Amino acid sequence: MKQPLTSTELRIEELFPFELDPFQQEAIAALHQGESVVVCAPTGSGKTVIGEFAIYRALHLGQRVFYTTPLKALSNQKFRDFQDKFATTEAGVVEGMVGLITGDTVINADASIVVMTTEIFRNMLYETPIGQVGTSLENVATVILDECHYISNRGRGTVWEESIIYCSPSIQLVALSATIGNSEDLTKWINQVRKTAPNFDPDKTSISLCKLINSDFRPVPLRFYFSQKNGLYPLLNQQQTALNNRLKPKGNRKKRRRVKRSECPTPMMVIQQLYEKDLLPAIYVIFSRRECDRAVQKLEGVVLVSPEEAHALQYNLLTFFLGENTNLQVSLLEAVATENPPLYEPLKDFLSTLSPQSNLFTYLGEDEESKVHLFEILANLCQLVRSEQLEPLTRGIAAHHAGILPLWKELVEQLFEVGLVKVVFATATLSAGINMPARTTVISALSKRIDTGHSMLNPSEFLQIAGRAGRRGMDEVGHVVTIQTPFEGATEAAYLATAESEPLKSCFTPSYGMVLNLLQKHSLREAKDLLERSFAEYLAQLKLEPEQQAIASLSTELAKLDIELGGLQEKDILAYEKLKARLKEEKRLLKVLEAQAQEKRKKEIAGQLSKLNIGDLVYLNGKRLRTSIPQLATIVAMVPGSGQGFDLLCLGDNNYWYLVKRGDIVDFYGASLPLSFADNLTLPDLRRLSLGRGPKGDENSRQITQQMSDRAFGRITPPEVIEQQQRIDHVQTLLDDHPLTQSKDFKRLFKSHHRRLELREQLHNRQIKFQKLQSNQSYYWQEFLNLIEILREFKALDNYTPTALGEAAATMRGENQLWLGMVLMSGTLEHLEAPQLAAAVSAIITETLRPDTWTNYLPSPEVLSLFQESPEDGVSIGEMRRLLNQTQRRYQVTIPVWLELELMGLVEQWALGGDWQELCENTSLDEGDLVRLLRRTVDILWQIPQTPGISGYLITTAKEAIALLKRFPI
Repeated sequence: MKQPLTSTELRIEELFPFELDPFQQEAIAALHQGESVVVCAPTGSGKTVIGEFAIYRALHLGQRVFYTTPLKALSNQKFRDFQDKFATTEAGVVEGMVGLITGDTVINADASIVVMTTEIFRNMLYETPIGQVGTSLENVATVILDECHYISNRGRGTVWEESIIYCSPSIQLVALSATIGNSEDLTKWINQVRKTAPNFDPDKTSISLCKLINSDFRPVPLRFYFSQKNGLYPLLNQQQTALNNRLKPKGNRKKRRRVKRSECPTPMMVIQQLYEKDLLPAIYVIFSRRECDRAVQKLEGVVLVSPEEAHALQYNLLTFFLGENTNLQVSLLEAVATENPPLYEPLKDFLSTLSPQSNLFTYLGEDEESKVHLFEILANLCQLVRSEQLEPLTRGIAAHHAGILPLWKELVEQLFEVGLVKVVFATATLSAGINMPARTTVISALSKRIDTGHSMLNPSEFLQIAGRAGRRGMDEVGHVVTIQTPFEGATEAAYLATAESEPLKSCFTPSYGMVLNLLQKHSLREAKDLLERSFAEYLAQLKLEPEQQAIASLSTELAKLDIELGGLQEKDILAYEKLKARLKEEKRLLKVLEAQAQEKRKKEIAGQLSKLNIGDLVYLNGKRLRTSIPQLATIVAMVPGSGQGFDLLCLGDNNYWYLVKRGDIVDFYGASLPLSFADNLTLPDLRRLSLGRGPKGDENSRQITQQMSDRAFGRITPPEVIEQQQRIDHVQTLLDDHPLTQSKDFKRLFKSHHRRLELREQLHNRQIKFQKLQSNQSYYWQEFLNLIEILREFKALDNYTPTALGEAAATMRGENQLWLGMVLMSGTLEHLEAPQLAAAVSAIITETLRPDTWTNYLPSPEVLSLFQESPEDGVSIGEMRRLLNQTQRRYQVTIPVWLELELMGLVEQWALGGDWQELCENTSLDEGDLVRLLRRTVDILWQIPQTPGISGYLITTAKEAIALLKRFPI
């Protein structure tokens, strides 16, 4: 800590002896004034500084501060960071300064700075009437919600919303979030919640309202690249706004073939590209644990560290394993003496001093085989890591994912942070706030597997991962590399790299715990009011408002039109429109009949067309002639055509020249002009004449056109055409005589009527949309009511009052609190020994297993019978689950009711004192998954003593089981 907290004034320049960015200065100024803040800024931009200032301020005021995170791993990391920053002085560590509360860990719960998961914070708030400061939050000045964009997380988002709703508005709130598209909505919602908090008197205590600090500033700007088999290229153009022209796909989109996997770069190729361009260290994100491990193995023999770095890595690894473990030192020396005698003395020399100057490192640097052998023996003896994970780390290469032991992951993180690890193949969990800055982030694919199949990354997910690139104070630019795959290319990568951040959405979902905790302290009406303060409700209202405004506007305009058209009978308008439609249809039929008659006549005269001569009068019609009715014309000349026949040069009675084919003649009746008519005619330039209508004639040709009308016979109109024309005339008369036609404002009124019809349609559509939004808005209240009905059926609620079972379930943390409460309160676990209780508890929290999961350990018959056999005075746990599932389906509730018996024997074996290495060898689970299973079991066991109504025997047995399970590495 750089400044004594007893100082009368916080001197920011001493707390942070470096230049603060404008958004940091603005946020710190707001916090200094007692305001709350919502800080939205890119990953890696320095939001932590703002959180640290809030801690300094609370401590300066002599008050406490809570720091919440979404993940246990992140809470553990922040606890270590804050221990170093706030509790470590020259005199030593200040006890009780920093605390940690996660599911199964409680350290210094009354400390001045307490780091916790957001779920723990929410559970604290359940104990206090909404809006008030309860005993658990006594003297808390500030609550920091790190990674606040987790509100959009389907599994965890509800906890964040509840935390904000239930937290007293007098407590300063610091919400730290990655860049989101609707930060103003989030801030306005928090302020609305704080202003309207129940049980809070703003006249007695001031409300700490939020100020939005929004920044897109990235201290280390990002540059995007695209890796292909033939090289690494800039992904975007020079302006960083669109795809680099060089990478644009060639050819027709439809004919483009899919890229083969053999044409895509391998991890080895990508690492080679990064190494050549000095872009290491890198986080290489692969959305599969197995593929992360495979990528490490594929780099066999690749050394990414210098001799000095290799020395530092070996020293760090040996001290990590052997520093305080004398038993392991002895075992390692014994194994080396037997298997590699020349290595014995150098190793003994190191263990006697644990000095980085030991000649062991010179020996290992000169004998690669001995180095590999030493770390292989160490891996086999330590039970913490496999040799295929340990040996690559000596070359600067590691994997990081949920299947690896947490302790080993922490070591990888620390070595990466100091630059000794050059590439980490990691799943996307690294993007969730874990502090591992890198020069480069590699994103191996732009889609990932989800529960329903494969899904493209959205822009926020992409930027969250990409934002890990660029180390402040070390790199001028952070490099983000995307890779050609068979499924995605440069186009998709450029879209994600240039897209705007997505808006935060709400995943608010009621749970049994929420229902029971709210009803313990609130009426049903009050509970509904609290639910209506959710972010989901706020966003729904935002969508409803424009719809309400549109409905009001449309209704007003419709009312004006109704007044304007007041004297107009709608039935008259409908009758008029029917006549108009009928007239249109009759005219269409007329055209059909005329076309049919014309086609028939053409067939009749087809054999006589060859006999036509100059001067003959004919009727022309065709596509090229641009005439709606047959055109009367006389043949003036025969002109050589494109084929063997002749084209006809004709003069129409409209005084236009026509060049036609014989097929364009649709009628003639033997009339003609005398041959001398053409003597004084000036013909058009035939070289410039094309088929169809040509130029207008002159005065001489006009005089000839008058003779055509005198000599031509009128065309014979077929009777069906005459009849159809009479129908048209009749309908037209009806229209002309219609009352509407007599009005002088008829056209304007008719236009207004159509406008009214359009508005009615628009209003109808808007009302339907409004109703849909309203139904979406109230879905969670209906779910809340459905949960109440289920709780009543299982006697966890008596009307709206929690029973003993309800009170027990209310204290539980898990996906289905009712299920946990039912099992623990059923009495079926009462006779179990501690290892058996651990096994039974693991079964009711284990999610559905992969089909290929196995273990060689079978559960004891006593435990198995609990789930399969019904006791005399009750039902089996398996039957309880069946009844709960059946009831949930009836009420359309989808909260999972876990029950997996496959791994019970594994948990029981560990509780009985089983060896870790042996345990791992007898199951398909990765070490990290096994640790998580056992820790989750401990978490539930740890809750049993805090649960009201639990028997003394079960509490004692649960404590024994915890002690049996919490052995290294758990």
